[in-house]
Amino acid sequence: MKLIKHNHTLLYRHRLTFILMLGVTILTSCGKQTDVYKDFLAGGEKIYTGRADALSSYSGNGRVLLTWLLVSDPKITQCKVFWNNKRDSSVLAVKKTANTDTIRLTLNNLPEGAYTFQVYNYDNAGHTSIKSEVIGTVYGDTYAASIANRPINNAVYTATTKTATMNWFGVSPQAVKVEITYTDATTGKDVLLVDVPVLNPKRPSDPAAFINTTTLPNYKSGTPVKYRTGYRPDATAIDIFYTGYSTITPI
Repeated sequence: MKLIKHNHTLLYRHRLTFILMLGVTILTSCGKQTDVYKDFLAGGEKIYTGRADALSSYSGNGRVLLTWLLVSDPKITQCKVFWNNKRDSSVLAVKKTANTDTIRLTLNNLPEGAYTFQVYNYDNAGHTSIKSEVIGTVYGDTYAASIANRPINNAVYTATTKTATMNWFGVSPQAVKVEITYTDATTGKDVLLVDVPVLNPKRPSDPAAFINTTTLPNYKSGTPVKYRTGYRPDATAIDIFYTGYSTITPI
């Protein structure tokens, strides 16, 4: 019986020692976490202004148009746009109204290529928003060199109706217009006719496309017809690129 009592005493001491060690560990851990928390709060609360919402980019010829919304923060007084890893920037002063404001900023004289634009909003105290980011594309001489005038099969003059008919081949889906200039038989003045893609009434769900013939009414026989094609590089483009003029005389 004495041996059993002695074993119980040892077991009690071991448990007590373990509990004391565990308590020290917990207190030490809590102390470290408290220090981290104090370090976190040392700089004070971080204040952000409202961010640029619905940031969008529209490609152009040597330029890009950026648009975004200022929704709710009345303290915003300035917007900054950065690109080229923040090596280049543009600053725009703004005056927030009580409504949602639409901001439009055109960046000009940009080399051709793709860019990542970052927009930050600021208030008078220097507080900044979190960034808004969008990718934009700038087109230029390289794209202009890649486009070609719409190919033409022939141009036929009909004396009885005093009309000329231009018969075309197909063209790139990026083509959005063909400008045709010819001489009017009555006035002798130049007439500008703009041919654009049209919807097929039999298949209205299909995208608009150019028809294969263009009729020039009251065309003056024997005079040259010149034409050029305009291209929009992508659906967001704000600029149209034109080819040089080609000339043909209907016969």
